[in-house]
Amino acid sequence: MRKEDIVVSLELAKKLKEAGVNSHSLFYWRIWDDKSVDLVMEHEDDFDYSGVGRKVIEKIPAYTATELMGMLPSLIREGLRYTLCVYKPHDRYIVDYERLSEDYEIETLCEFEGRKLADALAEMLMWWKKWEARVK
Repeated sequence: MRKEDIVVSLELAKKLKEAGVNSHSLFYWRIWDDKSVDLVMEHEDDFDYSGVGRKVIEKIPAYTATELMGMLPSLIREGLRYTLCVYKPHDRYIVDYERLSEDYEIETLCEFEGRKLADALAEMLMWWKKWEARVK
């Protein structure tokens, strides 16, 4: 498995940073001054081993699914209690907050899906940040 398969995409990592999520991560996207991008572990140095003399201009946390799940609440109360759930039907992941109604129907508060679990969780975290700001 490639590192890129277990972390949030660069696009979503940028959106998470813009949304104010800036927690520690095991991985980081490095953006170089020549606009190239690579994915590294947290303790790797920023030396340009290519010999071109590039410099890192930005490092963006590339959260894993486990790191993102730790940032999300397991339960949301919107008058009722909704629980964080993760499903994997076929080749995609679904992340939602849901509850079982009195007549045993599943009611969904919010749902995201993605090919990578980290991406679906990142979308949920951005939604939750907006939701949390609204209810405060």
